[in-house]
Amino acid sequence: MQRWAGSIAGLLLIAASLLTGCGGGSSSQGPTIVAGNVRSATTGATAAVRGTIWQLLARLWRAEAVAQVPGVTVAIVNSPTNGMTDEQGFFRLEGDQFGDSVLRFTGGGADATLPVTLPFGGELTLINVDLSGAEIRVGERRLRFDGPITGIDCTANLMQVLSGERVPFRVRLQSGTSIVDQSGRPLSCGNLFAGRRTEVEGTVNAQGDVLAVTLRVSPEPSPQATPAPFDGTIVVLNCPTDLTVSRTGGSVRVNIGTGTVIQDENGMAIACNALSLGEGVRVQGTETSFGVEASLIERTAPAPTPTPSGTPTPTPN
Repeated sequence: MQRWAGSIAGLLLIAASLLTGCGGGSSSQGPTIVAGNVRSATTGATAAVRGTIWQLLARLWRAEAVAQVPGVTVAIVNSPTNGMTDEQGFFRLEGDQFGDSVLRFTGGGADATLPVTLPFGGELTLINVDLSGAEIRVGERRLRFDGPITGIDCTANLMQVLSGERVPFRVRLQSGTSIVDQSGRPLSCGNLFAGRRTEVEGTVNAQGDVLAVTLRVSPEPSPQATPAPFDGTIVVLNCPTDLTVSRTGGSVRVNIGTGTVIQDENGMAIACNALSLGEGVRVQGTETSFGVEASLIERTAPAPTPTPSGTPTPTPN
């Protein structure tokens, strides 16, 4: 029994080292990486998993990769990038493709394709790929990339990050999402704003959104041009997170972050709840798909005071 325990421990260590080797490292300037493992491949409609010690490891590791099928060709369609699973079933591709792409898996009686969105200079990892003829199933898709935040809605726990400043991803914040700065100091969603660069690690759901596990935020925003301010009237007030301003061309949501400066018409700093419906404001900020990420909200005209109605004159009989 002790000998079996030692063998299983040894296999776990070997497999862990293989997983570490497949993790790779990249930045927005490096290549796009596609890595993972093929667990099964058959010609029939049902993929049968061979009974080996890897099944035991699968039960122990649950979502972690359990490789089984060597010699499967993995290629990015319409590109020169391709490779083959090694003797343990792991594969790793490096190329310059990004955006909407298609992966093709051939071998072991299978020929299947998988649509994916590749991050620019990031990494997509496919955990436990099962092939059955033209069908394909993936146990888990993991993404890692970095880029500037181009939109954020803390109320909806949703943001958009532009991978390598080229490929947009919808990123959903979860209750367990870790948000930290470069030194590991915890941050909140309110510390984030458009233009701030962040490294995202998470899994991809069925809708293609990234469920964030970790966000590592850079201390400075990405350089960008200062947009022109606009004037409007407050029509919705939802302090302390946002307000809606009616302007020429329609209404727009104005998001308030920790870096937003709010001031009255004399230049004095005020709180969001000092504003009122109907007041005129001038907004400076970055317009995104989630509204305007405000850097400055300046009250330009107080809300008009309603004219009191006089005492009605009695109507003679």
